[in-house]
Amino acid sequence: MPRKGYIRRRLHLIFIGLLSVSCSKSNDSSEVSNEELDRNWEQYTIFKQGNIPLLLISVHGGDLEPDFIEDRSCSQAVTVKDLHTLEITQGIESELLKLGHQPYVVINKLHRKKIDLNRSLSNATCGNPITSEYWQLFHDQIKAYRSEIEAKFSTGLVLDVHGHAHEVQRIELGYLLGATDLRQENETLNEVAFKNKSSIRRLTENSSGLQLSDYLNGAQSFGQLFEERGYPSVPSLSDRAPKENEAYWSGGYNTQEYGSRYSGDVDAIQVELNMSNVRDNASNRSRFTRYCAEVIVSYLESHY
Repeated sequence: MPRKGYIRRRLHLIFIGLLSVSCSKSNDSSEVSNEELDRNWEQYTIFKQGNIPLLLISVHGGDLEPDFIEDRSCSQAVTVKDLHTLEITQGIESELLKLGHQPYVVINKLHRKKIDLNRSLSNATCGNPITSEYWQLFHDQIKAYRSEIEAKFSTGLVLDVHGHAHEVQRIELGYLLGATDLRQENETLNEVAFKNKSSIRRLTENSSGLQLSDYLNGAQSFGQLFEERGYPSVPSLSDRAPKENEAYWSGGYNTQEYGSRYSGDVDAIQVELNMSNVRDNASNRSRFTRYCAEVIVSYLESHY
């Protein structure tokens, strides 16, 4: 039979062990609570409801780098931010407001090191479950606004604002058609296959009598409206397609998911802004946002 002293020592050790577990659980609860406080996602987003059939998206211009989110390091991760695109998106909104129009707005303020919201979930987060939660929240809001635009206005337009570093200083407008596609003759571009491939499929099916080529490189195209205000753009009437050796962004995840290629009545265009005369200083950014608002209003009035 064990001695009483031995039993007392065993009970003492068990008590100490239970106390340690209890303290550990208490500390864990505190850590979770602090993390949940940090994950108040509202501080990293700007969501605004609109009164016109336009949704502005900005995903690569944020600069917030909270410590609780690890930097993305998977092989496919691009982590360079699109300089000044967040400010420009807000500037476009402000200029539209001066004209009496409030666009729908979805803006990300997290740095691209943390998440890439112009990618599918798996590529956007590099498998981080914390930012997966944020990705879902962000894209759910885009879907909700897109659905609301369809319900209220029947049709609408998504503009996904980015910045590029290509050598040729011009605005690149992405319709999910590659540079080789854009170099086709207009007769070919107007074939059903190209219409169905584009992010403005719905626009080509309205009753205006215009063809896909008219919206891409015609006198009433989005790009030509920028050209007329002094901003070189491709595609447009003045510059219908990139040359074979010229880089060009045709549109990414957001343009594909939230345009009308697959379904729905909301179109999308990826707007890739060059640096010179557009993003390079505060004066040029202010001037561009003013003219961009004019372009948007003119385009919406003509086509939506």
